[in-house]
Amino acid sequence: MTATSAGEAPDNFDVLFDTASTGTAWWVRHRDGRRNLLPVGRWLGGEHADADDRAVDETLLALCRGRTIDLACGPGRLVEELRRRGVSAMGVDTSPAAVALVRERGAKAELADIFDIVPHEGHWDTVLLVDGNIGIGGDPGRVIGRAHDIACESGTVHVEVATPGTGFVAECLRIENDETAGPWYDWARIDADTLAPLAAARGLVPVSVTAIAGRHFAHFVKPPYGSAPETSE
Repeated sequence: MTATSAGEAPDNFDVLFDTASTGTAWWVRHRDGRRNLLPVGRWLGGEHADADDRAVDETLLALCRGRTIDLACGPGRLVEELRRRGVSAMGVDTSPAAVALVRERGAKAELADIFDIVPHEGHWDTVLLVDGNIGIGGDPGRVIGRAHDIACESGTVHVEVATPGTGFVAECLRIENDETAGPWYDWARIDADTLAPLAAARGLVPVSVTAIAGRHFAHFVKPPYGSAPETSE
């Protein structure tokens, strides 16, 4: 969860990323009063992440073939590691602080909204939507449609999804710490079964679903132009 709906990220995302390495605890607040600790260490990666998070990242990195774009990349842990491995990769995010962190790590990132045209649109071999970013703007259908447009023919799209049985859940959230709270924004959670028909309607073919260390990922391919999409059983 590292970006919000179309337009600039709420101010607190910039504050979060500016303080990410200081150990400040950040929370996501729900409208009903519940709040959950944000996995800032996971987003930073490396020594800040736990063993399970590193195992998940290793699995995702192995799936990245050719030119790779990480949508709503946050601090850019995946983009940085792909660069180290010699993979052409770029992140995009609406948070200037996040983009600055990626660049400080020696990786490539652009300040961009995923709902606008992104650099090299339609020419990316691998598209990543991890850390729940399929929920940006509360509209997974629109987000997966953008992933389709950004990918090249025969490109792959890897999406972190909610626990099986979740279905679709629309949410209104804000991020906060013990001293400040940001504005409310729309978000969503969706599981693989519910996402699959939305993706298929936008031209992506569901390939498989995997579970890694308690997290879940749906994998899609964008068929070559002129071919008839075939959905998996």
